[in-house]
Amino acid sequence: MNVVKPKIAVIGSGTWATAIVKILTDNLPSIYWWVREPEIVESVQSTGRNPLYLSSVTLNPKQVKISSDLKKTVSKADILVLVVPSAYLHNTLSELSIQDLKNKYIVSAIKGIVPERMEFISSYLMHYYNIPSDNLGIISGPSHAEEVAWKKTTYLTAASLNADFAQQIADLFNNDYVHVNTSEDIFGIEFSVVLKNIYALAAGIFRGMAAGDNLLALFNVNCINEMINFVNTVYPNKDRNFYTAPYLGDFLVTTYSQHSRNRSFGIMIGRGYSVRTAQLEMKMVAEGYYATRCIYEMNMNYKATIPIIDAVYGILYKKASFRQEMYNLLNSMK
Repeated sequence: MNVVKPKIAVIGSGTWATAIVKILTDNLPSIYWWVREPEIVESVQSTGRNPLYLSSVTLNPKQVKISSDLKKTVSKADILVLVVPSAYLHNTLSELSIQDLKNKYIVSAIKGIVPERMEFISSYLMHYYNIPSDNLGIISGPSHAEEVAWKKTTYLTAASLNADFAQQIADLFNNDYVHVNTSEDIFGIEFSVVLKNIYALAAGIFRGMAAGDNLLALFNVNCINEMINFVNTVYPNKDRNFYTAPYLGDFLVTTYSQHSRNRSFGIMIGRGYSVRTAQLEMKMVAEGYYATRCIYEMNMNYKATIPIIDAVYGILYKKASFRQEMYNLLNSMK
């Protein structure tokens, strides 16, 4: 990049967006922040707190230039960090033109697929907004926003086909409690991040059915094997090591942690909640719900063997019996 001191804007208002704002304000003199909700703008400006998400986190209002004007916020920044739930991204960005994003560098911290286009975030930005691949990057876990906000030691991965940009992302996020590695496997990591949300939801269903750790360990092994086979089918890469942080690590933290919204959503389904009721109970978006349909339909082209995802799709979208679907999976596990 030819930008010596890039200006950064975070797009999104939820827990992960708030945690990222916390990281960046710990590292930089100031940042821009777009949120949709006027009450968040007012509260951050007056108290330094997001009243709706991670309200215990204190920000310095003098460092955060917060606004609900998306075009204005985007125009001020050189690098945009997107942290909008994937289900809402297309609608959120709809007021922006290709020209608005011209020459911008974009970092996706989104863990999902754009449902209107059935594309991963990076592909969507390349195809819909003509963003060059060298201008795109992702920031990935294993991470939960709550622990980052509490400054618990966290290791992230910055990925981009542009190695220099990946390193710049790492430099922006690195500090005494966040350590960032780099990778060029942007598509493999992005795919794995989407899949692990589905598997965490499935593991939650088992947990909601009162399955113990012994059974969940076996189930997770089968999930990991399915994920590896699927990702390698769609994006072959002989240098990819699934037994590292952005793949296996992110899978584990999402599957086992009490902070995982996908796991929590699955637990409710496993306890007999309807899909609609579980959605209403959730205060945040469970990306795995939307990802399940997208991945199921995507696989119609690839025809990979994905029995776990097929079962979750049946439960969420076909009103199949969760007990019967999960018992069928158990009978096929090794």
